[in-house]
Amino acid sequence: MTVYQAGWVCPVSGPPIRGGRLAVENGRIIRAPDDRSADQVLFPGCAIIPGFVNAHSHLELTMLRGFLEGLPFATWISRLTRTVLQELSRPDLLCSARLGCIEMIRAGVTCVGEVMNFGVAWEAMREAGLQGVAYQEVFGPADGQAAEALGGLMQKVEGYRKEETETLRVGVSPHAPYTVSANLYRSVNEFAAREGLRLTAHIAESGDEGMFVRSGAGPFAEKWIERGIPVESHGCSPIAYLDGLGLVRPEMLLVHAIDLEEADFKTLRENRPALAHCPKSNAKLAHGIARIPEIRETGITIGLGTDSVASNNVVDMFEEMRAAIFQQRSRTQRLDALDAQAVFRMATLGGAECLGLAGHLGSLDIGKRADFVVVDLNDPAVQPVYDPIDAMVYSASRHNVRATYIGGREMVRDAGEVLREADRIATRLKAAGVRTTV
Repeated sequence: MTVYQAGWVCPVSGPPIRGGRLAVENGRIIRAPDDRSADQVLFPGCAIIPGFVNAHSHLELTMLRGFLEGLPFATWISRLTRTVLQELSRPDLLCSARLGCIEMIRAGVTCVGEVMNFGVAWEAMREAGLQGVAYQEVFGPADGQAAEALGGLMQKVEGYRKEETETLRVGVSPHAPYTVSANLYRSVNEFAAREGLRLTAHIAESGDEGMFVRSGAGPFAEKWIERGIPVESHGCSPIAYLDGLGLVRPEMLLVHAIDLEEADFKTLRENRPALAHCPKSNAKLAHGIARIPEIRETGITIGLGTDSVASNNVVDMFEEMRAAIFQQRSRTQRLDALDAQAVFRMATLGGAECLGLAGHLGSLDIGKRADFVVVDLNDPAVQPVYDPIDAMVYSASRHNVRATYIGGREMVRDAGEVLREADRIATRLKAAGVRTTV
């Protein structure tokens, strides 16, 4: 048994404890002994918190950080897809995912809701010790592609499930309305229900997507027409469209949910999906601000996600928490729109609830995994500390993460070889001449 003592212990399930202690044995949190006979590890002036849960990420896209800047969304996503498929090999993508895992752990993230296409993120997560749900993406805009796409998805999932644990799970992700046909949505939903798999989907993310769903128009419709795929006008919001196909249910993690109509709030309240809110990515891509206070009133679970660093540039859950608060206060002009305690929960236990893992992680409760982070509050930029949650949310950054523990083990990894390989890949990408501006 080892007992970790810090200036503060912030369990999330209860108020912060000044001078608190966290006892760990065999990778689990146990009741701290009354005496001081156990091995003691001291972190004076620091806060021990649950590991952050990044509810939405794309580790495989880490190599594209800063590569596609300043592009309209439809152009951005098209160019990103082409670059990944035509310019990056599987070893390149594995390096990308490994680099992303290192960044996550150094930023205090111990659990992710990862959306992957090629499966290398699953390998990288297992290597690095990250917990979470790895959602295998599936694409197929034409109805005729549905059977083949579903078959490929089923084969991939079957391979991953042999290596699942209770806190590293596989899910499925029909990508978005402009890349997935109605037939494929239904087929994936039926497969997920049959196999007990969690789902996630990008939905109501942008005006272009809303135009595509509501009226069958806009840049995404133009791409379908170019490929000879019939375009329908559904005459409803993206959330209503997804709900009509049966996918808005408790096992579904919606991502973004910016473009909502009033009727959508009733759908959320009645069907109880979860939401991964990505404030910085939403803002960078000029998609708008999700109505988080109104969504919270529906009672659904909300977690925080960084999205990919291709649309965010940095994994920093402190920045995400601040962005979430400041955006809502600016949008509503209300100080009570969102506060530090609410977003701190979103970044930890809320994210775990989104992924169906709250029974195992996300708070510092006895019996849960010892997945925790030490945040150094001694930084002059954080001092003085009147309240540790307020101090971290409003003043700290990933650079204040002093140590990250997963399963009671401090995670230390040399990034040298991964960084050297990433530099070689980046040099090759730049030389390939793929345009990075409009």
